[in-house]
Amino acid sequence: MIAVSILSIGIVVVLRSFLTTQEVLETAVNRLSAIRFLEEKMGELEEMAAENKEIIAEDSPRETKEEEVALGSRQAIFRTEIAPLEIAAEEETKKSPIDEVTLTLSWKEGNKDKDEVLVAYVERKK
Repeated sequence: MIAVSILSIGIVVVLRSFLTTQEVLETAVNRLSAIRFLEEKMGELEEMAAENKEIIAEDSPRETKEEEVALGSRQAIFRTEIAPLEIAAEEETKKSPIDEVTLTLSWKEGNKDKDEVLVAYVERKK
């Protein structure tokens, strides 16, 4: 009887560790998918800036966009924030304008909110 109890406790512990491992792997896959998605979007914005396309209006102090996207089998909220950097007047004449681009991807995993953020500085061509 005691042997059966010890064996059942051992089996429960092993099964629980498998379930925990599965949850951790799912979280890692979601984070990797989010990072890949954010890097792709940042690359698109950098290409637009390199091709002299406006990523933010000249007179705009800050631009924010938000949209729903699919992250694997989950729905996520993708947020883009673009703000021009304030540069000292004497340096401004020498360099192209620079924008701070913040990309955020947020999703729910179980009852927890998860998010990944990617920030870069993008130079606009004059």
